[in-house]
Amino acid sequence: MLLLLKRLGHLAAGALLMAALPGFGGEAVSTDLRSYLADVLQAHPDLKAADARVAAAEAQAENLSRPVYNPELGVGSEHGQSQSLEASLSQTFDLSGKREARRASGQAELAIAVAERTEQRQRIATDVLKALADLYGQIAASSLAEQRLELLERFAEVADRQYQAGDIGVLDRDLAALARAEAIAVTGRVELNLLKAQQALDAATRHPGYPPPPLPDQLPESGLLNADYNALAAALPGVRAALAKTEAARAEIAIARSETRSDPTVGVRGGFQENRGGGAGGSLVGLELTIPLSLRNNFQAPVAAADARPPAAGTPSHAPYRLAVARMKAAATQYGRTHTAWMRWNGLSSARIDASVELLDKVWRVREISTAEYLVQFRQLLDGRAAGAELRAQTWASWAEWLDASGRWQAWLDAAATSDSLNPTASSGK
Repeated sequence: MLLLLKRLGHLAAGALLMAALPGFGGEAVSTDLRSYLADVLQAHPDLKAADARVAAAEAQAENLSRPVYNPELGVGSEHGQSQSLEASLSQTFDLSGKREARRASGQAELAIAVAERTEQRQRIATDVLKALADLYGQIAASSLAEQRLELLERFAEVADRQYQAGDIGVLDRDLAALARAEAIAVTGRVELNLLKAQQALDAATRHPGYPPPPLPDQLPESGLLNADYNALAAALPGVRAALAKTEAARAEIAIARSETRSDPTVGVRGGFQENRGGGAGGSLVGLELTIPLSLRNNFQAPVAAADARPPAAGTPSHAPYRLAVARMKAAATQYGRTHTAWMRWNGLSSARIDASVELLDKVWRVREISTAEYLVQFRQLLDGRAAGAELRAQTWASWAEWLDASGRWQAWLDAAATSDSLNPTASSGK
C-alpha cells in the first residue's frame, strides 16, 4: 500500500498526467502549441468563411473605388428634306463626390471584414487554449481519481482481512467499504467530466481526434501583464471593427448626400448634312450640356435614413474601448491572483504531502488513529492534490482570458517560438 501511495504522489505531481487519457500518449502530443494552433486556425471552417467575406469585401472595395460614370457614345441619323448622320460622345462628371464617398464606404467595409476575421481568429485561439487547460485539468483529476480508487480498494481489502482476523470491528470494515464505493462514484463522475472536456476541445478546434499538445510546464510570469492597456485596447480588432463601422456609417451619409446633388453631363456631336433638293450640304458640330433636375424626387429620404443611423453605429465605438480596458484590468487581476495562489501551493513541496500520506498509513497500521480518522485525513490529503491540479488548470484558463482580453496571444506565441519557451520575459505586451 505504501508503494501505491508513493506512486500517487509522483503521478499527481508530474507533468505527464495526460497519459491517463487513452490515445494521448507521449508521441501523440509531440506537436507544440504554436504549430497546433496554426494548424487548427488554418483548417477551421469559420475562418475559411471569414476569409471568403474578406475576399468579397476586397472585390467590393475595388469596385466602389472605380469611377461612377462611363462615357457614352451615340450615333444618329435623320431622313427628310435633308439627310444627316452624326455621332456624339458624352461624359457625366462626378462633381458631387460620389466616387470618393463610395470609395470610403468600400474601404470601411473592408476594414470591418478584416478586423472581424482577426477577432474571430483570436477568439478561436483563446477558446482552444481554455479548452486545453480544462482538458488537462480533467486528465489530472481523472488520474488522481483512479489512484484514489486503487488505493481505497487496497485499503478496503486490508480492512476486510483485519476484520476477519479480529483486529478491527465491523464499523471500521464498513467505513472502508463505503470509502471504496464513494471512490467508484467519484471516478465515474470525473470520467464523464473528462469526456465533456474532450468534446469541448473538439468543438473549439472543429477537428475531432486531432491530438493536442502538452501545455508548458511553467506558467507565464505575472510580470507579462505589465502593459499599456490603452494602447492595447486601441489595437484590439473588436475596437477597430467598431471604429470602422462608424466610418462606414459616415460614408453611407456621404453617399446619400451626394445623391441629392446633380452631376452635369457634357457631350460633343459631329456629323454631316446633305440636302435632297440639291442644296449645299455641310458638316455639323455641336456641344451639349445637360443637368438633371431634382423635381419629382429630391433624394432627401435616404439622407434622413442615413442620418438616423450614426447614433447606433457611431456612439458605441467608444464603449468597446472602455469595456476592453476594463476587461483587461479584470483579466490581469484574475491571472495575478491565480498565479500567486498556484505559486504558493506549488511551494508546498509534493514530497511533504507524500510524507504525510506515508505517515498516515503507518499510524493507522499501528492503531494510533481509527479508521474513520484515517479516511478523513486521507481524503483531505488527496483533495489537496486535486485542488492543486484544478488550480493549475484555472491559472491557465485565466492566462487565456488575459490573452483574449489584450489581443496578445499571437505575440505570446511568436515570442515563444523565438525563445523556444512559452514563458517569454522579453515581451511585456507594450
